[in-house]
Amino acid sequence: MKYSDPITQVIIVGFICFCCPGMFNALNGAGSYGLEPKDSDVGNKASTALSCMFAFSSLFAGALFNIFGHRVLLILGGLTYTLYVGSYLTYHFVQSLAFVVVSSCLLGIGAGWLWTAQGAVMMGYPEEGEKGRFFSIFWTIFNCGGVIGCIIPLAIQWNDPKANGASTASYAAFMTLMTIGALGSVALLPTNKVFRKDGSPVVKVAYANPTGEFLAVIKLFGDWRMLCLVPMFFSSNWFYTYQFNAVNAFNFSIRTRSLNSMFYWLAQIIGSILYGSFLDKKEWTRTTRARYGLFLLAGVLTATYVGGFIYQSKIGPKGFVIDKTGEAIKDPDSWVIYDLVENTSEWIGPFFLYFMYGITDAMYQGFSYWVMGALTNDTNTAAKYAGFYKFVQNLGGILAPIVQTSTIGNGPSAGHNARNVTGQGMGELIVCVVLIFVGVLGAIPVVFKAIKDTTVEEGEVASEKTEIAYDDVKA
Repeated sequence: MKYSDPITQVIIVGFICFCCPGMFNALNGAGSYGLEPKDSDVGNKASTALSCMFAFSSLFAGALFNIFGHRVLLILGGLTYTLYVGSYLTYHFVQSLAFVVVSSCLLGIGAGWLWTAQGAVMMGYPEEGEKGRFFSIFWTIFNCGGVIGCIIPLAIQWNDPKANGASTASYAAFMTLMTIGALGSVALLPTNKVFRKDGSPVVKVAYANPTGEFLAVIKLFGDWRMLCLVPMFFSSNWFYTYQFNAVNAFNFSIRTRSLNSMFYWLAQIIGSILYGSFLDKKEWTRTTRARYGLFLLAGVLTATYVGGFIYQSKIGPKGFVIDKTGEAIKDPDSWVIYDLVENTSEWIGPFFLYFMYGITDAMYQGFSYWVMGALTNDTNTAAKYAGFYKFVQNLGGILAPIVQTSTIGNGPSAGHNARNVTGQGMGELIVCVVLIFVGVLGAIPVVFKAIKDTTVEEGEVASEKTEIAYDDVKA
């Protein structure tokens, strides 16, 4: 395996994401970004700000990728993760919501850059028959970050079963690893120095001006294939708010949350390997794999969320209390904090459900990437797809916390919503599940009509100055 091989470059990108979004996922997966359950509103406000800027940034990131290249976007985007975690560390001492929100906005911009660069590499570098394999390799390395990242607070705070939030040492460890990952971006080769097995470069392109690249992204809103995939993209970030907070953060001690989260990301690794192999089975044509892949995804989702409804019927907010200022707030006693040692029998069922949520996430997002990868072999077009995907995905991330803090959510915010909470959070789960399955239905036309056994590029031109010479497409 040569350093200039596409697979080597994808492994390096996987390491970068292992350290940056991987550690972010470990902190996020533990619920409320390591804060105590009583401070969940801080995490929700930060999440909304992050998603707003993430969506906006993703819309332009494809153009920036083509102009500046993936290395610049990855290193700058990676450093915003360090700043973000630093804001939560500061919150423990200063309780500055403003700093958390500003850092969230900066991370939203940086994450848009990082994930668009990552998506372009992962979808544009592999040959047609290797899309699923490349995804599973990247997803495995990336989610090892979530697994190992969860060990940090688990080990540091194992002997403190009453702790409901991450410690200073845990935050400091996350920041160190994120900085290492961001700086590791310098190890990547420029795109024009990466070559496939036959010796051809992964892309040949004359860079366009910013206006031309932006217009190329805007044109995706007129692409019927992308529009059909909008519901799937939209819901792929929505369920995180429910899973990380309603299922994990509100019901467990910090060491239990960390263990749950560790196995959630381990489930992602298992799911990505098995599902990626399924989507690349050489015994079937690509059209057959696409259809079977969608059917399998729908079946696993159905079984998992049946269990989700059963669990939700036993949890959720049950009332409010009046704080010392006279304001109605969510009742802390609404959530029973289970511990994996002290309440093992109550913990084991939700643990397996949370594990399956990790499996379904890997499959849902893996299928999204695989479908986009099946629509193009060109890295720059893949960058635009990735930017469009993240833009739509984060629109869902903006709205999900609003539902969670509403009267039908699991974390009703202070005031009217806390006083009028209904359904013990079941409404939030219903909204989540409806969106997920609308996404599956929206993918059907693309799977049955747009995906072919080999990709024939449509000759997209970003601007009059852009000349793309595509390699011969091989089945």
